[in-house]
Amino acid sequence: MAHFPYHRVGRHALAWAAFITYEISILFITAAPQRVFWWEYLGFYLLNILLFYFNASLVSADSIRLHRPLWLWLLWLLPLELGLYIVLQYGLELLYNLFRPTPKLLSFQYKFILSYVWRGLYFIGLSGAYSAARHAIANAKTISQLQVQQLQSQKEKAELEKNLVKSQNAYLQAQINPHFLFNTLNFLYNQVIDISPKASEGIFLLSEVMRHALAQLHEDGKAEASRELDHIRNYIALNQLRFQYPLQLSLQAEGALKDLRLPPLLLLTLVENMFRHGDLTDPAFPASVRLWLEEGTLSFQTRNKKRTSCVPGGHRLGLQNARTRLLNAYGPDRQCLNIQQDEHYYTVHLQIQAI
Repeated sequence: MAHFPYHRVGRHALAWAAFITYEISILFITAAPQRVFWWEYLGFYLLNILLFYFNASLVSADSIRLHRPLWLWLLWLLPLELGLYIVLQYGLELLYNLFRPTPKLLSFQYKFILSYVWRGLYFIGLSGAYSAARHAIANAKTISQLQVQQLQSQKEKAELEKNLVKSQNAYLQAQINPHFLFNTLNFLYNQVIDISPKASEGIFLLSEVMRHALAQLHEDGKAEASRELDHIRNYIALNQLRFQYPLQLSLQAEGALKDLRLPPLLLLTLVENMFRHGDLTDPAFPASVRLWLEEGTLSFQTRNKKRTSCVPGGHRLGLQNARTRLLNAYGPDRQCLNIQQDEHYYTVHLQIQAI
């Protein structure tokens, strides 16, 4: 609901009060004294104010807005306005004569008509100037707003171009020839296989992880679920080599996953969250990763013991990223990511329907 324009009405009332005071003051100074009642001034000025706003709102503003030619306004609208104004003034004089102690002698002749033609043109001219000024101010505001929007668009475009250049530079700096990378890893693997089988296994697993990260995706931007599962296996095996104590972690997969495709690294994000925030070394509270497909619904669950000490930085950032990717890929109705926790365990359960 629009608010009543109190400030605008107040400004107009103040302007009219100053104008009427000025005219009446000039009249008392220059003209011979006449007995005129206050309600006569009130009626005449109300009629003049009505003419002013009628012309400003329905004629001048409409002519400017519709780009009507000036001759059309002068030929049709102006005579109609003046005729109606003169008739109303004459009717007002007749009405006042009913209340005046001494009625005026009225004659609807050229002197009466000419005096009110001039008076009507005076207020029509004022209202026309007012409408033109309002139109000019509105155009100036519109142009100013467009300029601000243009500057904002230019600023955003410059920022996007700047970020694009940064991204391109970062991409070029981070770009590594895959053949060079895998050839190097293969060389290191062959060099250490006889010296340290554990180190060679780590190099092999790292090579497989990097190969998955650099693999091409399908046109829909997704990767095979079986490849994602192999990637999780390699990731877990690589972390088994990193820790001094064996990880108490099991991985299970059920269902026909061969033709199934998922957003890349989505499931790995949930597994990484386990390694970052969970305790995977306690035999009394083993962790588990399960993936199964049942009646067109894919379920993925990670369950791990809660770590007593907090890991600084990036807390739950992986889960937030997973939620965003799921929403973009499947919308709000086809996916659900639930988190449950009790005294010992932290469980993340993902479901994707009609996959």
